[in-house]
Amino acid sequence: MKAFLLALGVLTAISASPALAQRPDRNVELPVVRSFHWFDFVAANDIRAACVPGGRSHLRLIYNALWEEQVRAYDIYLQPDGVAGMNIGVLEGQGNVTTGITNMLISNPKDIFAPWSMKGGQRILTFEETRELMASLEESRAFGPPKDGMRLPDNDFWWTVASCRNGVWGFQAYHYPTDGFANVTFAARLFSWDKVPIPVNPPRKLEPAELRRDWNAPLHRARADRWMLVVGKDGLRPR
Repeated sequence: MKAFLLALGVLTAISASPALAQRPDRNVELPVVRSFHWFDFVAANDIRAACVPGGRSHLRLIYNALWEEQVRAYDIYLQPDGVAGMNIGVLEGQGNVTTGITNMLISNPKDIFAPWSMKGGQRILTFEETRELMASLEESRAFGPPKDGMRLPDNDFWWTVASCRNGVWGFQAYHYPTDGFANVTFAARLFSWDKVPIPVNPPRKLEPAELRRDWNAPLHRARADRWMLVVGKDGLRPR
């Protein structure tokens, strides 16, 4: 446990460095940093702040496949020549952050968080692939406006799409099995390009989110799945 606390302190100090703050995806790669930045990341506050005429066109799509099971994030950078760069990040097993820590042999302080760190991948989308994706997003009304007041529990399936296209901000959300989730036609394309070796967690029928919360879980499980996002008129409402 002393080693764990030492590693936590080291990583907290590292997370404050300017170099890590330069890339928004770096702010959610490690669990100790993710806890401070995740909601801003999903809200895409960095994209919104930089969304000005002449700026970079940037999309961020989040697939929450139950926080404690899997989350997939896609950052897409549209280029003037019609192609796009795509960064992929996958999280899994976020519900329990302490199991197995005391049994780990730590050679590098960052190794202690390896099981819960974001697994990444990259891909260049061709002109045709980019065109197909954008058409699918348009078809799915992914650029907004969203349904004001929609609730996105951590332990449900949902998508969010934040976008800045040619200086215009947009936001959309889809909550399974309601609110147009069936119209998410872009998901199949993204999943086909996603080569991160963690199988996609598909939506499945579940009881209402509140009935699946284990409020009496023991403290040693350190559950991290106790949050709710609420959609506003043009993005996520502040928490």
